[in-house]
Amino acid sequence: MVAKKAGVSQTTVSFVLNKVEGQNISPETTGRVLKAARDLGYVPQAAAQSLAQGQSHHIGLVLLQPHYQVFQDPYIPNVMTGLGEIVRNQGFRLIVEHIDNLKDLHTIRNMLKSGEVAGLILANFHWAEEITAQLIQEEYPIVLLDATTNKKYPVVSINHVSGVTIAAQHILSMGHERIACITYAPDDHLHAEKRLNVLRNILEEGGITPDNLLVRHGQYDPDSAYKAMQSLLVTEPIPTVVFGMNDMMALGAMRAILDAGLRIPEDIAVIGYDDMRFTKFVNPSLTTVRAQEIEQGRLGAEMLLNIINDEPLDFRQIELEPELIIRETCGYNLKHS
Repeated sequence: MVAKKAGVSQTTVSFVLNKVEGQNISPETTGRVLKAARDLGYVPQAAAQSLAQGQSHHIGLVLLQPHYQVFQDPYIPNVMTGLGEIVRNQGFRLIVEHIDNLKDLHTIRNMLKSGEVAGLILANFHWAEEITAQLIQEEYPIVLLDATTNKKYPVVSINHVSGVTIAAQHILSMGHERIACITYAPDDHLHAEKRLNVLRNILEEGGITPDNLLVRHGQYDPDSAYKAMQSLLVTEPIPTVVFGMNDMMALGAMRAILDAGLRIPEDIAVIGYDDMRFTKFVNPSLTTVRAQEIEQGRLGAEMLLNIINDEPLDFRQIELEPELIIRETCGYNLKHS
C-alpha cells in the first residue's frame, strides 16, 4: 500500500522505512515514502526491520526443561529483571523461549541462524550442551547461566556451593544437631541434589551425622513445603532447625510450624535461600542466603552485548558470591540457652 501510494517499489519503501544506508535514494523519494507511510498509519514490522538492518533487535532467554512453576519461583523473574534492564537500555527486546522436549533443541540453532535473535542467554544449558558447545565454537553470541568446568564458555553463574556452605556453617554455629532440610525439587533434580550433598558434607565436617529421615523433597511450591514440614513435626525428637533450600520452602515450613502451635526460632529455627524481597517483612523475619539473581541477569546481558558488538570481555566467566543475611528466624544460639 505504501509503495503504491508513493509510486515506488516495495524494496525502496523497505530501504527508506528501515533507514538502510548506501542505497542512493533521493531526498524527494524519501520524503514521498515517509509521507505515504504517515498517511496510511504504517508501522514497519520489527522482524522485517531487523533483517533489513542486518541485526535482530531481540535477545532470547531460553529456558531448557523449566519446571511448571518457573515464573512463580523467584529465580527466573529476578534474572529477567536484570536482563531486561540492560537490553532495553541498548534498544533490544527480551523474548523468552521454553524448550520442554529435548527433541526440540534445534530451536536454539534456528533462533540464532535465522537471525530471529542477536544472541541467547541459556538457563539449564546442560540439557543442550552438545548443541550449545558447537554454536559457541561457531562464535554465535551465547551466554550461560550455569557454572561449568569448560573455561571456553561465556558464563555468569552464582556460587551455590558457597551459598549452601555458609547456611550450613551458620546452622552449626547456632549449636543445632537435629537438622532438617526441605529441598525445592524432587529427588531426581540434579541441582537440588547437588546442594543437598554439599549440606551433608558440611554437616559431617562439623561433627553431625546427617539423618536422611530429616530430608524432605519439595515440589517447587510452598504448599509442598508445608506438607513436608508437617511430616517432620511427627518425628521424635522434632528438628531444632529446618533449612528450606529456597525461600518458598522456608515460608511454607514456617506456616506449618506456627500452625502447630510452635515458636520460631525458640522451638524450631528456620533458614531460607534466595532472599526474596519480602522475606524481611514476614514475622518473624527470615534468615536466608542472598543470591545475586538480578545482578546475574544484568551481568549476563552486558556480557552478551559485548559479544554481539565484538567488544573484548574483561572476564569470560563470572561467579557471583552469595551472602548470609541473619534475621530473626535463625539467630538463636542453643549453646547459650
